[in-house]
Amino acid sequence: MFDWLIEWMGGPATAQALSGVLGVFTASMAVVIALWNGIITRKNARLSVAPALALWANYPGGENNTCVVRVGNKGFGPAVVESFVVFNNGNMVGGTFFDKMRNLIDEAFEGYLVSTDYVSTLIKGHAFGSGDEVVIARFEVSPGLTRMGTDGFAQLMLPLSLVIRYRDIYRRKWAFVVHEFDGYTFRDAWWSPSYHKARCRFGSIITTKPPSPLNDRKAR
Repeated sequence: MFDWLIEWMGGPATAQALSGVLGVFTASMAVVIALWNGIITRKNARLSVAPALALWANYPGGENNTCVVRVGNKGFGPAVVESFVVFNNGNMVGGTFFDKMRNLIDEAFEGYLVSTDYVSTLIKGHAFGSGDEVVIARFEVSPGLTRMGTDGFAQLMLPLSLVIRYRDIYRRKWAFVVHEFDGYTFRDAWWSPSYHKARCRFGSIITTKPPSPLNDRKAR
């Protein structure tokens, strides 16, 4: 029935060779498709447990002169903290453990600060679970600042920046940056395009290495 096709191919030997090549090609494509499906499945599995950090603040208003700042994990997996660093006008604020938050508040709200009621930090190794949130600062400002409204308060908050570096359960490194009220998350790896984009956008806030706990001293 297919004698004409075999003859068109140049004879039985050529037809058999072409049939073998076609079989190898089909098998190779099946392997490629299987590998691609495996990569996509693996990527989706990793995304399904990726942490997603967020920061928000409750500003003073009315008769309430208290500001509360929180960090939360809105993702689906835990974040294991590598470092927690804060900046004021691009300069890293020093301090061991929670002192760095206290020092930051003292610097930023000098002349308006009444009291710092509570500060905390995320130390290296802290497992920040899905749905967890932590109050990192609660402080009271003067009624005069409260009367200036959100815009006046925001002007004092604008120079402040925060960088949290962390790992997910697959040990991939990430960084969460808050700068000028914008939050940005990127892969903390030199080969990642998102890292270089963040580096161009935030400069020394990204490139400044966090100090070791032994060298991190209270800011003067």
